Amino acid sequence: MIDIAICDDERDFSSKIENCILGYALELEIKINIDVFYDGMELLKYIEANNTYNLIFLDIEMNELNGVDTAHRIRKIDKDVLIIYVTNYESFAKEVFEVSAFRFLTKPLDFKLLKKYFFDACNNIIKRPDYFTYQYNKVKYRLAIADIIYFQSDLRITYINTIHGSKKCYGKLNDIERKLAENSITFYRTHQSFLVNPKFVAEYYYDTMVLNDGTTLSISSNRRKKVSELYCKIKGEEIIV
Repeated sequence: MIDIAICDDERDFSSKIENCILGYALELEIKINIDVFYDGMELLKYIEANNTYNLIFLDIEMNELNGVDTAHRIRKIDKDVLIIYVTNYESFAKEVFEVSAFRFLTKPLDFKLLKKYFFDACNNIIKRPDYFTYQYNKVKYRLAIADIIYFQSDLRITYINTIHGSKKCYGKLNDIERKLAENSITFYRTHQSFLVNPKFVAEYYYDTMVLNDGTTLSISSNRRKKVSELYCKIKGEEIIV
């Protein structure tokens, strides 16, 4: 599923883009969800309420909060969403560069170019590795699942140990495990406080796992059967204890 926002204060124009994108998505045979906003502040408030998008079509000339200021504030929350600017003018090159815009469209729309840019964006999004999205101190972050070694909970804080160092996020490990499972991402729940990426497991024993960096994590007695079954499923072989 690709989540898309269209933000333009011209309602007919927004509707035209929406209908085009729906048609392009059918052609690509991909599932999308589209939300339409008619001013930058409306979009910003929705994103600040912990909602995320993969792609935003953003008009620059809007009354309450223009597209440039909207994008600057969005980038403080989400550094990865693709932004395609739509404008009547071509004099915003510097501002577009500063917010890392993905593409730039001028009005009246060149629909062949709109289609090409949408296809480019979808290819970019689909080819990205799976991400774990989280929030800390009111800022949203994304980490590639492939870079996460394990999650470790400590009261209200969960530490995300990655190949690039440790990060913090708010949330319970049960909720993180559920979120990963809903996206068909498998981690070992070795302990009430640990959730481990199979990619980084070097050795597996009855009651412990040794990671590639030498870290040894215990497997609690009530989780050993499930961990063993999952390990066999992933490795495709019997485990001799």
